[in-house]
Amino acid sequence: MAYAPAIDVSDERPDGDPLPQWYRTAAAASWRFLVIVAAAGALVYVLVHLRIVVLPIILALLISTLLLPVVRWLKAKGAPDALAAAGALLGALLLIVAIGTAIAPSIGDQFDELRPRAEDGLREATDYLADPPFNLSERDIRDTVDEGLARLRENSGPLARGLSSGAVILGEVLTGLIVTILLTFFFLKDGARMWGYLLAFTGKRSREHADAIGTRIYAALSGYVRGIAFIGLVDAILIGLALLIIGVPLVVPIMVITFFAAFVPLIGAFLAGLVAVLIALVSGGLLDAALVLGAIILVQQVEGHLLYPILMGRTVHLHPAVIVIALAAGGILGGIVGVFLAVPLAGVLSVVLEYVREEPPPESPLVEASAVSAPES
Repeated sequence: MAYAPAIDVSDERPDGDPLPQWYRTAAAASWRFLVIVAAAGALVYVLVHLRIVVLPIILALLISTLLLPVVRWLKAKGAPDALAAAGALLGALLLIVAIGTAIAPSIGDQFDELRPRAEDGLREATDYLADPPFNLSERDIRDTVDEGLARLRENSGPLARGLSSGAVILGEVLTGLIVTILLTFFFLKDGARMWGYLLAFTGKRSREHADAIGTRIYAALSGYVRGIAFIGLVDAILIGLALLIIGVPLVVPIMVITFFAAFVPLIGAFLAGLVAVLIALVSGGLLDAALVLGAIILVQQVEGHLLYPILMGRTVHLHPAVIVIALAAGGILGGIVGVFLAVPLAGVLSVVLEYVREEPPPESPLVEASAVSAPES
């Protein structure tokens, strides 16, 4: 007669705890995870409510990545730190004012008719859906479109919340603008000293890692901002030329929308292209709309297969699914501002994770050294 071997319960639970080991491990991991989530949520809450301080810091940091090469060039010519930073910043402001002055007269009137034209194009597109081969209910489609447009006029949903409930408070904008300009100047002038001061608060063992991570993050942001700005400029010029050749009106406003849409990957390009196609549909009919759509697809192919690999090859690499999730989370948490900053922040997180992954794992007292160093079979 066979007997089952006795199980020594005391070996598995030396402390006498009646709960199994896997249960205690899961519980310990769960409460630690909840603490991390709560801390991250509290941090996001504070950052959103302190946006008048946080946003200028982020914008100044991004702007400094664009102007830093100019500052370095001026320093190489013998200019002092303060003069080089002030010269680069003043030159950028004058360039923006000059461009705004040049295109403001044509944009002012055309932007007023941009939305009505796009709405008319959307309604005209519904007429095609009511015809064969779709044969959808024209009345139901029009009611749905009119209801959606009415809601869009009333409020722009969670995205509008990022600009202080519909209209930006003038004092908040002016304060943020002044703080951004001043911080940009100081970042350009004393950025290296500021970073050294922050590193002084880290321990000696972690200072090297902190410096390496900070350097990688700034380099990635520099490449991303410069690359995305150049890509947006090229997209705007190419699409503007295509619209001029086809004969679509409101070229300048569409070019402006295309440029800024480049800073919101995937979704921005889709929305800018949709506006261009709808306006072409109203002004020239189905043929012009098809030609504009073909031109947009061609420009996107040039961007995806030529510009992105060349300009963004050494910056952050994010999967499209990660970009979509980041944009959705940014829109919910920070509105329009959150959408604008979502991809750069996701890129920063990606750089940190890549650095951690490349670093060798620390020695663990739970694993023998021979097991760690043994090659995989």
